[in-house]
Amino acid sequence: MKRILMGTTALLGAGVAAGPAMAADPIKLSVGGFFKEAYMVVFDDDGEGERGNERNTDGFFNDAEVHFTGSTVLDNGLEVGARIELEGETDGDQIDEAWVWFAGGFGEVRIGSDDEALANACVVPPGGTGNFSAFSPNQWGANDDNGNTLGGVTFLGGLGSNSVCTGVDIASDAQKILYITPNFGGFQLTVSYTPEGSVENHTNNGGPHIGMPTHVSDNARHNVSTYLTYSYDGDGWGLTAGAGGSWHGHREEGGVSAAFRPLKERDFYQAGLNLNFGNFAIGGAFEYFNDWVSLGPDITADAWVAGGGIAFTSDAWAFGGQYSHHDSDGEFVGVDSHVQRDRAVLTANYAMGPGINIDGELGYTWVDADVDDHSLSNVDGYDAIEIGIGTNITF
Repeated sequence: MKRILMGTTALLGAGVAAGPAMAADPIKLSVGGFFKEAYMVVFDDDGEGERGNERNTDGFFNDAEVHFTGSTVLDNGLEVGARIELEGETDGDQIDEAWVWFAGGFGEVRIGSDDEALANACVVPPGGTGNFSAFSPNQWGANDDNGNTLGGVTFLGGLGSNSVCTGVDIASDAQKILYITPNFGGFQLTVSYTPEGSVENHTNNGGPHIGMPTHVSDNARHNVSTYLTYSYDGDGWGLTAGAGGSWHGHREEGGVSAAFRPLKERDFYQAGLNLNFGNFAIGGAFEYFNDWVSLGPDITADAWVAGGGIAFTSDAWAFGGQYSHHDSDGEFVGVDSHVQRDRAVLTANYAMGPGINIDGELGYTWVDADVDDHSLSNVDGYDAIEIGIGTNITF
């Protein structure tokens, strides 16, 4: 009987039979997650009008999530599961991600609130820790504030961090469908489709609702992302490489003013390569952000980030170093800018036990800017030294 069922019409590939399929056990959720805590000290430009003025020298910072995950395998071989990620402290986005998945010989399909393909699968250079990095760390001590804001548009400096894993969705965990292929000789493709890039939860039509999400000015819909990775394990060495892109499908025109038309669709491209030789790893990554800001012909900005990292592991210790460079060119109604932000960190991590880590960093961030409007000169020449120590506990 089982062979007859498996020979009938399939859904999501050969793993799903048209007839009823029973599970050996019902889905039961297990609890996991992480808790990250860090103490940081920052020495920066803090005179009147400087970026660090009226800012604390030190502080404690944390990030925590509780994950509820469960799955079962049907007698036709299809795995069905669900995952809900709850923020561990009060947050504007109390549920971080939540999705269901179906997996089998065809690969894996996820439906719900999750990162898009580029952000999910991108290759990041080695050398970072659970808390600290030169790219998009959990804790960033420098007060460079993503550049300056003009007319409500932050474009000087462009990005919130020197990220090399950012996609075009306005809400990174917007509701979407994501497909991950099986591994074919080391190659694996991840593809995602986001109907509306800002819709994630009940408050913006992502949960139980009546009607479809409203078209909001500057939001984008029908977004597509894809990322291809390749991994190879040789004799004493290995590599991981990846490349992909993320594209807006359509962007809603903004406001009634001609200054905010037309809006260009964003398109981002990323590539990375890591090599490991025994206990030593080295790698680099690059991402280009085309039309990172586009609010009409006179409000635009493009940006790119590139960098690398190294890491060495010895028993319970891991030591690393990373460097990243962010470069953006922007225009705000006749005010031109060219901003460069560099960041270098040295890191160390000690594994006290399974899932219990102590990490630390010594970091240096500096910003140089060429801005036509001299009233914005306080972003130029900024530099900061940061020292941090933290814990990264997974459970």
